Amino acid sequence: MQFTFSPYFNQHEKTQELLTLILDRLDGPAKKMEKEAMFKALFKGEPYDEQQLHNVMSYLKRLYHDFLAYEQFGRKRYNQRLYTLQAAYNNHQFDILTNRSKQLQRKLNEDLIHDSEYYYTNYHLNNMLGYYSGHYFDRSETNTFQSMLDNLDKYYIVEKLRNCCHLTANSIMMNTTYNFRMLEELLGYLEGHWEDYKDDPTIVLYYTVLMSMNDGDNPEHYERMKRMLEKEMKYLSPDDGRDLYSFSYNYCIRMINAGDSTFLRELFNLYKQGLKQGLLLEKGMISEWDYKNIATLGCRLQEFEWTEDFLHNFRDKLPAHRQENAYNYNLGNLYYNKKMYNDALSALLLVQFTDVKYHLSTTFLLLRTYYALKDTEALLSLIETFRIYVIRNRKITTDQKRGYTNFLRFARRLVLLKHHASTYSRKALDEELAKLAQKVESTENVINKYWLLDECRGEAMSVY
Repeated sequence: MQFTFSPYFNQHEKTQELLTLILDRLDGPAKKMEKEAMFKALFKGEPYDEQQLHNVMSYLKRLYHDFLAYEQFGRKRYNQRLYTLQAAYNNHQFDILTNRSKQLQRKLNEDLIHDSEYYYTNYHLNNMLGYYSGHYFDRSETNTFQSMLDNLDKYYIVEKLRNCCHLTANSIMMNTTYNFRMLEELLGYLEGHWEDYKDDPTIVLYYTVLMSMNDGDNPEHYERMKRMLEKEMKYLSPDDGRDLYSFSYNYCIRMINAGDSTFLRELFNLYKQGLKQGLLLEKGMISEWDYKNIATLGCRLQEFEWTEDFLHNFRDKLPAHRQENAYNYNLGNLYYNKKMYNDALSALLLVQFTDVKYHLSTTFLLLRTYYALKDTEALLSLIETFRIYVIRNRKITTDQKRGYTNFLRFARRLVLLKHHASTYSRKALDEELAKLAQKVESTENVINKYWLLDECRGEAMSVY
């Protein structure tokens, strides 16, 4: 409202009047917001002209876009100071350039957070000061230009590593491919000049994250991320801090999926710590996948009361278009783990298969629920339908397909063993289930391996 009525940004009175009308009528009857009614209020006594109304609407929309740009400009912590200097430099107001550059340099020296914005600002500051000094004072002075080049390099390194981290994670999850031009050369350069960069937390962060994905068998990278979570969060921007948590979570998840259950409690504690610090929320919203992972962990660790509170307390912080799916799926999972199987089915029937992840997760949960209810017919039908879906889906990686088809093959064998348990002696059934468990254990790539092993070893005589 203030932006629209500021004479500096807008002197078009009809645009101001249109915004006032919209705000006044927003919660009123829908008819008052129709074009004819708005035109009549805006252009009193004039014959209806839709183009005239569209022109004012277009002015207001354009002004809204200007407002978004202005707000975004203000969110960057150095923009105002930096562009003041740029304007002074371009207008040859060198007294302003000299005085204000000292203030900006002092701010940069005090800043603990050396992220890409910090390096970008430092680069531009030294760029202006270097060329100003070289042109008017001392052409042989090199320190400012060297600082300019160093900060330009660090800006590029941070942005290159950060984007490569996110896109590598995307490649792992969604079977996408990217050409990371010059990445190998950059990594080799960093490793050969580590002493020059080891004290730059943001560069160390994204290098470590990338190596944790590309060199996952080396625990050193994850241990370094943990140390940063404990000791160096104050040196990271909120966005970089969220990235550090996110990639730490993803590392734990990969280890859990690989069969290392020791990471379950650690991951749960990381999530709780991230929630407490507010770093799981971005603009007040929580990702549906973080929501799911936290709830799944809480159920797995039998933290039912905490998990139910979490599901209800954070439901409204989910993206609106994903809220119902995320809530119903995770509520179904909670009910399943509390052995409220019919309630679980009721919740899961409300989940829509909007993407591959929901399809896979919901189908697996339905499979376990039917198994708990001893509905063999529904189980075998679901296993076959699920198998065909996995094989045909092009958005699932080859490795993931192998993991799911291995799971479904073992799950079918488990279901048939339990269904025909009455035809075995107790000893014979125990032996067959032990053989199946051994086969599952020795197979490298099996999605949800822990469930199969639990069912094979936990209650061998819990028959249909």
